[in-house]
Amino acid sequence: MSAGRFTFFAIRWIGIAAVLAAAARLLWLFYVYLASEAVIERRYTLPSSLVHASKDAGDVAQGKHWMTVSGCFGCHGDDLKGRMIRSNSALPIWSGDLRAFAAVNTDGDLERAIRHGLTPDARPMWVMPSDTFAYMRDKDVEDVISYIRSLPPRAAPPRVIRFDWTARKAIVAGRLAPKSPKADEILSPADLGPRFDGGRYLASISCAQCHGGDLTGSGYAPDLNVAAKYTRTQFFQLLYDGRSRAGKWIPTMSPLARARFRYFHDYEVNAIYDYLLARKTLPAWTKEQRAEFNESAGKKPTAPPPK
Repeated sequence: MSAGRFTFFAIRWIGIAAVLAAAARLLWLFYVYLASEAVIERRYTLPSSLVHASKDAGDVAQGKHWMTVSGCFGCHGDDLKGRMIRSNSALPIWSGDLRAFAAVNTDGDLERAIRHGLTPDARPMWVMPSDTFAYMRDKDVEDVISYIRSLPPRAAPPRVIRFDWTARKAIVAGRLAPKSPKADEILSPADLGPRFDGGRYLASISCAQCHGGDLTGSGYAPDLNVAAKYTRTQFFQLLYDGRSRAGKWIPTMSPLARARFRYFHDYEVNAIYDYLLARKTLPAWTKEQRAEFNESAGKKPTAPPPK
């Protein structure tokens, strides 16, 4: 074969390979777009709502208390106008302007956003820690909504989330997912009986965002069994000042203590401490027991003592 003919065939096959590579790239991009769009555009059934905001000053004040200790102001800002937050580097998101949202939506829409992480058009939210508030009492949800509605309403268009290719690839890879409103995917702390219900409830709505739904730890936040190492006085110092047993500042706790936990009433701190102390007496779960529990469906996800 002459050199010219060889060059001709080489160029031809290189061209074919380039076309096939480009086609494969386009097909992959098409798949990523469709697969991510299916997640982004998924709709859920909107639960009915029976909550109604109140104008009573006591209810409004209690609503502000719940929003403070639950961290609502930390995400939405002191004025509840929303701010930039990053729950995942692939998808920068603004937290919602609650005053603008309340101005154009119903109490039921607010409740579904708080408890279920659903927008008024039935889409799942991407950052809202609704799993923390899934079992929040009706009266407390009403008080929260009452406080939001007590503030001057705002006229501001909702911010649109932009899903670029980085975000879409993260969705397809499973590194980025919206909050699920499914009850069987939501964990809550171990039920130790009516004596400790108050502390369990307070820990659920104020501690679970960092320490996990069942308080067994998540990321940098430890299992809250660590509370058993504190005396009652040291535990008050931890929540009110963000100091360790040795009196040293804890970098992760100190800002939370100043912004949130120092507003707990003494009886609330006592209830949380009593619950966490009692919780420490539960035997630790094995990986197999936890996997079996997490995979079970149709049951309220409250972690009971292991078998």
